[in-house]
Amino acid sequence: MCEISVLSSYEKSIQKPHHGTISSTIFLRLSEFELRFERAPSNRVTRREPLDKLLLISFADFFLRWPAKSPDDLPRVATGRENGDYITRLLTTGVVLNRVHYHFFGHSNSQLKSRSCFMYAASKEDISAKIEAMGDFSKLKSVGKKAKRIGLLFSSADNALILPAERCEDIQDVNRDDYTFTDGCGLVSLQLARQLAQRRNIIFRNKRYLPSVFQIRYRGYKGVLTLDTTLHGKIQVQFRESMRKFKDASDLSLAVVDYSRVSPLPFFHSAWLT
Repeated sequence: MCEISVLSSYEKSIQKPHHGTISSTIFLRLSEFELRFERAPSNRVTRREPLDKLLLISFADFFLRWPAKSPDDLPRVATGRENGDYITRLLTTGVVLNRVHYHFFGHSNSQLKSRSCFMYAASKEDISAKIEAMGDFSKLKSVGKKAKRIGLLFSSADNALILPAERCEDIQDVNRDDYTFTDGCGLVSLQLARQLAQRRNIIFRNKRYLPSVFQIRYRGYKGVLTLDTTLHGKIQVQFRESMRKFKDASDLSLAVVDYSRVSPLPFFHSAWLT
């Protein structure tokens, strides 16, 4: 277990109002710990949690070193396996910060690549129950696939609006010759697309514009929504079957990860768009 104590002023600073969007972050560099405040990434999990219960830990620049065996020797740099074993033990046993015990909570797919993750101030049993309540992962037998699906909930995205389930429907993918032409590509109505653009305050050269594609996260769905001007009425979004990664997610917030942008062409260059 990693136990860290810092000045009491740190404990007080967490409660200050202007730190409302700040979480504590531990950076492991060589054999040192660096603790600082950082703006908490916006995602569908952390936005509902008190930030004093969250801890973001990064191993991006961490290299374990063993102390010298004698005064004449130099510290030995640990092997890759030793580094991995140490990080595994740390995440398994947790981190104690100012007498608060944090256990592993989760990570997005991009955080996995950058070697960082969230930890949460609760028991392992409570954290497991909290994760399982976010969706039905019971059919995912592979540990890697389950971690990847849970990682969708931790993906950094701005929650644009609450989308009731009755305004959505599932539609078939377009398949031919064992190829899915619509893999991960759903449809969004003009009305809802305008709402998303307004909520995200999408502007180009001081003017609002309407993107034709939105990269989204919604319940157990991931992928992109393309603008469909023929979609009217009660149904505002159509999700392809290939977009659904797990079922029974209770969170109805439609999160926008990214959107298509204007690509201005120089007036003195000609271009063919196909």
